[in-house]
Order: sequence, then structure tokens, then C-alpha cells
Amino acid sequence: MAGRAALRLLAFAAASLLAGPVSAAPGVTDETVAFGQSACFSGPNQRLGIDYRSGLLAAFAERNAAGGVQGRTLELIALDDGYEPERAAANAERFVAANDVLAVVGGVGTPTAARIAPVLRTADIPFVGHVTGADFLRDAQRFPNVVNLRASYFDEVQALVANIVGERGHRRLGIIYQDDAFGRSVMRSYLAALAEQDIPLLAKTTYSRNTHAVHASLFGLANADLDAILLVGAYAANSEIINLAHSLGHDYTLANLSFSLSYELRNRVEAPSDRILVTEVVPSPNDADSALAASFRGAMAAHAAPGESVLNELSLEGYLLGRYLASTLERIDGDITRSAFMAQAVRAEPVRIDDWTVAFAPGSNTGSTYVRLTHLSADDAETGSQGGGP
Repeated sequence: MAGRAALRLLAFAAASLLAGPVSAAPGVTDETVAFGQSACFSGPNQRLGIDYRSGLLAAFAERNAAGGVQGRTLELIALDDGYEPERAAANAERFVAANDVLAVVGGVGTPTAARIAPVLRTADIPFVGHVTGADFLRDAQRFPNVVNLRASYFDEVQALVANIVGERGHRRLGIIYQDDAFGRSVMRSYLAALAEQDIPLLAKTTYSRNTHAVHASLFGLANADLDAILLVGAYAANSEIINLAHSLGHDYTLANLSFSLSYELRNRVEAPSDRILVTEVVPSPNDADSALAASFRGAMAAHAAPGESVLNELSLEGYLLGRYLASTLERIDGDITRSAFMAQAVRAEPVRIDDWTVAFAPGSNTGSTYVRLTHLSADDAETGSQGGGP
């Protein structure tokens, strides 16, 4: 019996030697920590993915230049999904099959998140910093692997409704939304915010994702005699609707979420106005009083790739994500594993990144409720702010 036991031990030892050294977690070696990303780097809304990635990579490069984290450099495997759910799902399945990243980070869009999140949940892969305020990702029991670093769509919609109704006195409201998980999520938030004000939604129209055929959606609201319209889409569609409304002589207040990329709207809107509202979930990248914005500007100047040094809110959000990922790794005491990463990513104690605070309430997977409201007037003034972040 003793001889057979010794043989089993020898066989186990031989198998271990043949297998070679085992890293602390997938994506982690003695020299590197790799993260995966699925985002839109092509198509009509490609700036969403490109700008977000540029800020994230600047944060990684800044940290790597300072020695990395625990002696490891930070790497990113970025895959294009074109803002299409099927491609996003295929990218998520690729990350699961290859098992070569610690976490999947920096994605863009609600319809893509709806396909990525279940795949990564099944594989117990952390899913961090997706650009969406959708309510379903904020269910920490349903998605214990998800970490949200931005305010919810309900937070953004509340800020818009407070201005449209409370400050501008509008009560005849409508909505044009992208007909997918993104649009439906915001629709639910909009209805809830209007219900708090005891105001009905008078009209709604939709259009398909990744299309320029959006003019009919505005014409469909013509008979409703509206004061204000919430536009739920990305910058390509929203700017076309805004320009059409101007050309037809409408004086609607036109409200946009942060997903519409105010930087792109400014470049595309023909007649800037304080009636064109845009929410933001991070400070202005040019804010002279923000230490986070100052660090971001320095990192982009030093490390951004040629042609990708655009300073806007989304690249700043990508930089914040990169800083938070590095901070999370730094707090791990012991082996870097996915479970250790998640434990630190949603820790109870607030985390400071320069003058920005990420804080998770008990049982929550959302670290910020910060919203500021801007408009596209000539001076691009800020009209108000709420929430916690700085």
C-alpha cells in the first residue's frame, strides 16, 4: 500500500512539472496583467470606442512608465464590436475561450453589455467600466461580476427633467429613442422621472441602431405640440435630429445623455444653443480646479498615440477607468486572482483618485452618481450639477 501511495505522489509531481508554472490568474504573469476590451472602433459611432480606449491606454502607459503594478506592466487586448450585440457576444466568448485576461473592461453601449454580461458572469470574469447607465447592470445580485464606475441613466434623466420642468417650465414632453436595450432602458428611467413630477409622456418615436435614417422619428412627433424632446442615441443620430429640428424652425429643448458625446455634438450641430442640453458623468477635461482632469491632461500629452490625444469627457472617463484598475490591483494583498480583484474593486471603503471619489454603498456595484448638466451655447456653460464623485 505504501509503495502504491509513493507511486501516486511521484506521478502527481511529474504531471505538475510537465504542466509548468501556473500564474495567479488568467491574464496574469510575473511581468504583465492583461485586460480585455470589446468596444466600437468602427462604424458611425466609432469615436465612442476610440476615445474611451485612448484615455484608458494613457492611464496604463502612465502607470507602466512608473514601474507598473507590483512590478507588472498593464496590457490591453482590444477587439472591435462595431456597437453590434452579436459581435460583442463573439468577443466575450473569445475572451472566455482564450482565458487570457484578468477582466474585461472599457466596453461601450447597453445592447452590447446585454450580450457580454451574461457570458462573463457564467465564466466568473470581472466586467468593469462599461459605458452605460442601464439599470439591469446595476443589479449586483444578478451580476456580481459587474463594476459600474459611472452614474445611472436614471441619475442623468433626473438631472435633465429637473432642468426641463423645474427651471424651464416645460410640461409637454416627448422622446425619440434608439429601439434596443439602450433606448428601452432610458425610456423606463424617463417615465419614472416624469412620474415623480406628475407629468405624462405625450409622444414617442424610435429608430434602429447604427442608422442615419432618423429623420422620420422627428416628423413623427410633429403633431404633439411638444416643448422638449429627450434624444436617446449616440452622437451620429442625435446631431442629425438636432440639425433637422433647427432647419424646420422648431424651438424644442433637445436633451441628450452623456452617451451622445458632447464633444462630437459640438462638432456636428449647426446652430449651438442653450436649448441643447447634455449631461456629463465626469468633470470637464479642461476644468482648472480638477486634479483628476489635470492628471488626465498630463497623461494624454505624454502618452496618447498620435491622432488619439483628443481631450473630451469620454477619454477622461477612460483615463479614470485605467487609474481605477491600477488602484484595484495595487490594493490586492497576495496573489492577483479574479476573486481578489473583485473584492477590492467593490470594497466598502471609498477610493480616492486624485480629487475624485469612487464609493460603493453596501450591496451596490455602482461607484458614482455624479452628473453635471451642460448646454451647447456659444460659451458651452454648465447649467448645474448633482451627485457624488469629486
